[in-house]
Amino acid sequence: MSQFSEETITLIRQELKKCIPQLSINCVIFRFNGEHLQVPIVQPVQADIWNIPGGYIYQNEGINEAAKRILFEQTEINNLLLSQFGTFGSAQREFSEEIKGYSSLGFPEDIIKHVSQRFVTIGYYSIVGQKQKDLKTGPFFKEVKWVNVNETKSLALDHSHLVSEALLMLRAELQSKPLLASFMPESFTIPELQKLYEAILGRPVDRGNFRQRILKTKILIKVGTATKTGSRPPIVYKLDTKKYLDSLTQDMKLGF
Repeated sequence: MSQFSEETITLIRQELKKCIPQLSINCVIFRFNGEHLQVPIVQPVQADIWNIPGGYIYQNEGINEAAKRILFEQTEINNLLLSQFGTFGSAQREFSEEIKGYSSLGFPEDIIKHVSQRFVTIGYYSIVGQKQKDLKTGPFFKEVKWVNVNETKSLALDHSHLVSEALLMLRAELQSKPLLASFMPESFTIPELQKLYEAILGRPVDRGNFRQRILKTKILIKVGTATKTGSRPPIVYKLDTKKYLDSLTQDMKLGF
C-alpha cells in the first residue's frame, strides 16, 4: 500500500510532465557560522536519506530561474546571486539501485522509472551571511537543516561529490570575487577572519603570517576594539570596500 495519497502521486506526475527530461539542478549554498563552513541539506518525505537541494527544470523557464525556484521551494532561501560551478553528466550518472527503495514506499513504477534515468545536473552555488539561520522546506521534504561541510560525505546519490566540487570553486574564487563581504558581518576581528579562511581552505593557517599579510593588503579599516575582559581587547575591523574590490583586480596572492 502506498504511503502517499493519490493526490500526492497525481501532483508528482503533473510536475514531471512539465519538466525538461533528464535534466536537473542542484544547489550548494555556503554560510559561515563563526566556526564552520556549512551547507543546507534536505530529507525527502518517507526517506532516511539526505540530499542537497535540487530538482527539475520546467519547459517554460530558464535554468537560472529554475535554480532560484528550487532553492526557495526546498529551503525558503531567496534573493541570492547564484553562480554555476559545473555540469555533471557522465554516461554512468544514474542511480537506479539507490532509487529502488522508493518502490517500497508505494511510488508507482512510472515515477520510479522516470527518476531512475540518467540525469545531467547543473550545479549552482552561492553564499549567505551569518544572519541566515532559519530554514523551511516544502511538501515533498520532511526536514531541512544546516550541516558542516565536513559532514556531507554520507549524502545520497553523488551529492557529496557536488559539495566537494562547489567547495573547489569557492576556494578558486576566494581571491578573484568579493566573497569575504558575503560571509562576514559588517565588523569583525582578524582572528574571526582567519577562522573563515581556515574553514574555506580546510586547513590551519599560521596566525602571525595571516595577520601580517592581511594588514599588508590595506583592505581593512580599524573601527574600534571588542568588548572583552583582559588587558588587550582585540581590534575590530571592517572591509574597505573600494580597496578590497581593487585588490581583486590585481595579481595579489595572499598565499595562506
